[in-house]
Amino acid sequence: MTRITGKHVKKTPCCGTFIGSQAYGSINMMAHEHWTDGRTVHGLMSQDGGIRICKCGHFYLLNECDHVMTLPKEKPRAPDGWQKTKNNCWTRFLGKPTIEEIILHYDTRSQSEIDESNLKIPDSLHVADSSMPDVFKQGKTSRQLQIAARRRYWRYLNDPYREIYREQKNLDPESFPDYQPNSEQRENMQELADLLEKSSADWLEVSELYREMGDFSNSLNALGAHSGRKSKLQASIHFLISMSVSSPARYVP
Repeated sequence: MTRITGKHVKKTPCCGTFIGSQAYGSINMMAHEHWTDGRTVHGLMSQDGGIRICKCGHFYLLNECDHVMTLPKEKPRAPDGWQKTKNNCWTRFLGKPTIEEIILHYDTRSQSEIDESNLKIPDSLHVADSSMPDVFKQGKTSRQLQIAARRRYWRYLNDPYREIYREQKNLDPESFPDYQPNSEQRENMQELADLLEKSSADWLEVSELYREMGDFSNSLNALGAHSGRKSKLQASIHFLISMSVSSPARYVP
């Protein structure tokens, strides 16, 4: 279950603007589809990588911001006339909240009092997948922002293929439709692989990138460098390499 517990107040790294972002108490990782390039479909977890745009026009990552405070989740306003609620057996029998429960779970202040006390912190501004080239072409961009932007663009450029894949799998579950990434896709995948290898690389992701570029030798080498626990993703990538399949593919985690 994905549960929101409030709002983080942060300062952007570019100009110090105050912005708000959701504070999660728990995150549900389930999704309708899981793909080897990291895309999930109809999941409850955001895949935007924390990329935002500031009011000054600068792109940034949420985890690059300074944390100021965390505001608790606002309670719903108490129903009108809650003060007249009677604490008796009939209240409980009818499933109505008692005064004690109203005070605990609802905001009993007047609307004007609530408005006066609320901090007016605007939510952070999201960036569309199609705008990722604007992000990684920005000057003075951190490596982590470059990685996050190129990862999102990789998945975004693969999205049209997913429709072809689904149609083919409906006709023949054992086959894989032809995957021919264009020059823009190849350039982005190579740039992302280079960035990952220069940082603390996720070798499964590096292996997947080389596999989708048709470089099965480097893909297998990267897979061998992975030292984490064995997973369904790792097994799926290894199977696809052995079959010389370069396309992104669905798998069951």
